[in-house]
Amino acid sequence: MVWIAKTQSRAVEIGIGIGLAGIALAASPVGLRIATGRLDLNLRIEVLSLTLAVFLLIWSGAFVSYGRVRRAFFYLIVWSFPLALLAAVEAGAVAVRLSGWIVPTEDKSILNEKDRRSPPYLLSAGRFTRRDGVMLYKPWRGDGIAINEVGLRTKSPTPKQSGEWRIAVTGGSAVWGAYVLDIDTIPVQLQQLLDRSGHHDISVYNFGIEAIDIADELTVLRRFTELYSIDQVIFYTGGNDATQSYLEAMTPPGTHRPGLLSGGNPFELIKVVRALQAKFIKPSAALLAHIDAEVLPKLRQNNSLIIGMAEARTYCRQERLQCEFVLQPMLLLRKNPVGPEIALARSIKQLEPRWDVALEMIYQAARNSGADVHDFSNIFDGSTQPVFVDAIHVNEPANRIIAERLATIIADRN
Repeated sequence: MVWIAKTQSRAVEIGIGIGLAGIALAASPVGLRIATGRLDLNLRIEVLSLTLAVFLLIWSGAFVSYGRVRRAFFYLIVWSFPLALLAAVEAGAVAVRLSGWIVPTEDKSILNEKDRRSPPYLLSAGRFTRRDGVMLYKPWRGDGIAINEVGLRTKSPTPKQSGEWRIAVTGGSAVWGAYVLDIDTIPVQLQQLLDRSGHHDISVYNFGIEAIDIADELTVLRRFTELYSIDQVIFYTGGNDATQSYLEAMTPPGTHRPGLLSGGNPFELIKVVRALQAKFIKPSAALLAHIDAEVLPKLRQNNSLIIGMAEARTYCRQERLQCEFVLQPMLLLRKNPVGPEIALARSIKQLEPRWDVALEMIYQAARNSGADVHDFSNIFDGSTQPVFVDAIHVNEPANRIIAERLATIIADRN
């Protein structure tokens, strides 16, 4: 009977060990890729997944082994426990978005589709492909979002009709349509407004690509101008260039300056530390003096937005394109934030001191560069509703307001 009991107990231990090994495989980076369909995982997920998988495999080894080998596995459990605990704390912080509770930089509650989750594929770097030096999307369709065969979130290229006028709207994620469905993107809203006003001879195309600056916008335009037979271009731009110029100017040469807004650091606990510093420790007088004396003057003299606009104008003249530059609205440039925007703006100013000043200065230089520049910074001044989801992206009703203003520009120029 004792032998039978021991045999049964041993079978249970081996079963538990095999089960833990299976869970470890499922929790491993390979298992997550298979389960989610994401070919790439960010550094945080890779580290947490690998830590959990190794810890479970150690426990699995402890259950299936015996004698001295089992004793060695228990030593490994003790030594690896602090790392496993740290990983568990990091996972918990990620689950509740702890840094966002301390200094909120995003609020999706104002979205019409606030409960909709972005498809995992569209959060993966695997959604991109490089073609002839241009970063584009791989064709994809699902959940109200469609990427066509040439890598753009817009209609497929077709032969141009007699008398048809074609407009490309270029830009970053704000044009591409972060957080919203195809039907709520700025280009689609603009197309609907033009159709309703009787301009059935005007076609609008979305040339937006996430995270690109105006130099990349021009690269995309060069790639597709002929294919789409474009006549007019609206560079809906400014935010990415102004932000990147500020962050680069704030970063000492040879160093890396990750931040909550730039998403440069994937680990939530590090973000929490920076959030606490930003919330409770004010920028030093020396830092502010450095920004005012060194950073801002450099940005006034040299920034990628002004350079990119000049290059875009040259291209438009060469190709005989009618081009307009629209400076996109930014939360820090809104005179009177509303509702949750107030806390977002406060957090952003705490995290990135003088960013609002840099934005206004860069936009002022852009405004002064030509009559083809339209500043949308004040477009929401008359709105009593919150529109900003974060520092740069807006909700669906706000995209509608933007499209309405763009429609007036097109009507005036045609």
